[in-house]
Amino acid sequence: MKLKPDTLASAHEQMALVKAQSTGGFSTNYFHQEMVGPQILTAATARSILLANDEHDFFRLYFFTSDLADLEQILRDVDFPGDVVAGYLTREADAKIAAAFHQSGFNPIATYRRMITYRLPPQRPNPALEYAIAADVDQIYEDLFQTFNKYTDHLPTKDRLHSYVVNQWVIVNRQAGRILGAVCFQLPGPRVNYNYLYNFSGNGLDFLRLQNNFYGLMHQRGIRAGFLWINQTNTRLAALHESMGWRFDGLQDYFFLRSSVN
Repeated sequence: MKLKPDTLASAHEQMALVKAQSTGGFSTNYFHQEMVGPQILTAATARSILLANDEHDFFRLYFFTSDLADLEQILRDVDFPGDVVAGYLTREADAKIAAAFHQSGFNPIATYRRMITYRLPPQRPNPALEYAIAADVDQIYEDLFQTFNKYTDHLPTKDRLHSYVVNQWVIVNRQAGRILGAVCFQLPGPRVNYNYLYNFSGNGLDFLRLQNNFYGLMHQRGIRAGFLWINQTNTRLAALHESMGWRFDGLQDYFFLRSSVN
């Protein structure tokens, strides 16, 4: 079975049809997420639809199904165009979903847990606060891909990163003209998405200054609530966030990868 070029509107219609014909509920990992790349590919049966979107050098896969056995079969039958990653957001692990992916050649690669807070630390920015500028986008983009996982950390495209810079959603640590660390966040409403923090200086104080400036900036802007995602294996970073008042809320994101090279 081939994935065919499609539109989001058409995919939504197919999902609505699957839902309307279902008598026992449905399972999905699609919640109208913003598509990263311009290419939309779909494959469908009467009970399931797959939607693939190009993201960097791989495809991110979404599914909508009323029959998990049918989902497993379509996952087996589809000829994927390259590496494919799927995440499944849930509060309780679903063995049937995991089995459908495993039996169709996908391997689990990570589990992320969400942390939330409604009381961001009321800190004040220090004199080292500096926003990124448009000329920094290329370097920060490269740094993000060097530091984080392209499959699981939902790294921005250069265009999206540029929009973060324009909105003053990127704080940097610049020394001798070079960026040695940065904080990237999104603030489209009253709750901040604390996306990425990295530090290449080797100095723990620089990390703390970046973190302090993020919290200080949120305090200045009157932002008290936030959320972030963290790999469950990164217990040290989780402990740091917990010390600042963050807590796990039970939501988890399970990631599966089907590689084009086995």
